[in-house]
Amino acid sequence: MLSFKSLAVFATLAFGAVSSMAAPVFDSNNVVANAIVERCDCDASSGVAGILVGVKVAVTPYVNEFHYITKDNCTVEAITPIVAGIKVALNDGLVKINALAGASVDVILAGAVDGSVKVTVSVLAGIIADLVCFIFGGIGVILDLNVTAVVGVLIPMLCGLGEVVGALVCAVLSICGHLLVGLDVAVYAMIKVVVSVIGSPYDNTHIA
Repeated sequence: MLSFKSLAVFATLAFGAVSSMAAPVFDSNNVVANAIVERCDCDASSGVAGILVGVKVAVTPYVNEFHYITKDNCTVEAITPIVAGIKVALNDGLVKINALAGASVDVILAGAVDGSVKVTVSVLAGIIADLVCFIFGGIGVILDLNVTAVVGVLIPMLCGLGEVVGALVCAVLSICGHLLVGLDVAVYAMIKVVVSVIGSPYDNTHIA
């Protein structure tokens, strides 16, 4: 169970992720981001849902590593490559979603499993919530350790990760918001779900 202090920190992270939706910033001078753009093999036939499912697959091995971190091995050296790997996958997805701007509705809303079937508000919100809860569930494992020796470095690092999650969700809302009425409301509602799963191993049953 989370301590009050850890829960407060997480709430700040979650709020930051949602708040960043209002004003996403993509740094064109970011070397890492530019490298991702250059290597992006964005498939025009892949819709937002398919891209997000791909991101979940890409981040899974990294997020799973959070669950092997203990008080004894919770160091900046151990956490940094995990966070970096997740951010690369998220940024890759961000680039691909932004590349869908101007694409047809059929492409943007193509189902993750059957591309001929358009996703609904509930389906896409569920995919987003699944990804966000999975990542923040991993973050919760680290916060719950309360390792004071490294907290000063880890909190800014984890906040940075939360900002990238928020930017990805913002991109989805920007591309799909006018096509799926009520998507923003459904996505904001997921924050309560994130808070409820933080601090315990995440499983998909939390998402309706």
